[in-house]
Amino acid sequence: MRRMALFGTVMALVLTLAVAVPVFGAPPAGIPPSHPAPGHQPVPPLATGTALTITGSGTASKIGNRSITQSASISLTATVVKSNPGRGMLNFTGGTLTIGSNSYTVASGHGIITYHNDKMVLHLVVKDSAGNTFHLILFGVHAKASSTTAFNVDFRMPQSKLAHLWFLKFPSASVTPK
Repeated sequence: MRRMALFGTVMALVLTLAVAVPVFGAPPAGIPPSHPAPGHQPVPPLATGTALTITGSGTASKIGNRSITQSASISLTATVVKSNPGRGMLNFTGGTLTIGSNSYTVASGHGIITYHNDKMVLHLVVKDSAGNTFHLILFGVHAKASSTTAFNVDFRMPQSKLAHLWFLKFPSASVTPK
C-alpha cells in the first residue's frame, strides 16, 4: 500500500514537472505578428499597371477528332489591374488568335496568374471575320513571373481551347512586360 502511495506521489511530481518545465524552462520568445510591419511586406512579382504581351505558336486539334490539326498562334496584350504577393489579375486589351487561315480578334477578356503554384488561367471572348463570338480559354503553367524580364508559359490541351471547336497547345509562349 505504501508503495502505491509513493508511486502516485512520484507520478504526480513527474506530470507537474512535464507541464511546468516547458513553460518556465523555455527562453522567452515574442509572438510573431500576424501581418508583417508596413514596409516589410513581400512585393508581388507583377506590379499593378504593368502591360504584358503574350505571344506563341503551337497546334490546334479539332474537338471530336484530334487527328485533324492546324498550326496556331496567339498574340495578346494585357494589363495587370490588380496584384498582391499571391496572384495578379489581368485585363485583356487586344490581340489575335490564328488557327490555320482563320483569324479571331480579342473582344474582351480577363485572367488570373498565381505566383505560388505558377498557374495562369485566361478567359477571353474572340470574334471571327463574320462577327461571330467564341470563348477562348487558356490554361498554362509558367516560369517565375516578373515585371522586368520576359518569362515563358506552357498553355496545355485539353484545358486550353477555342470552345466547341479546337483544343489548343502553345508550348513556351513568351510573356513580355513593357
